[in-house]
Amino acid sequence: MEKVRPYGRMELAQVYLPNYTARGAWRKLRQWFSINPRLSPLLQKKERLLTPAEVELVFSELGEP
Repeated sequence: MEKVRPYGRMELAQVYLPNYTARGAWRKLRQWFSINPRLSPLLQKKERLLTPAEVELVFSELGEP
């Protein structure tokens, strides 16, 4: 696996949902985060950038896009 880099939350959402608009993809990804107890704490973040460790967590929970 390549080294994981930071992602903006909308950018990551569009990686998972490329056929959605940026805003629509983020709304859907937020839904996924909200039903996953390991990912739901990410919704409390004020920063819009996910760290490499947070991105790895998303990948481990949702699978790599």
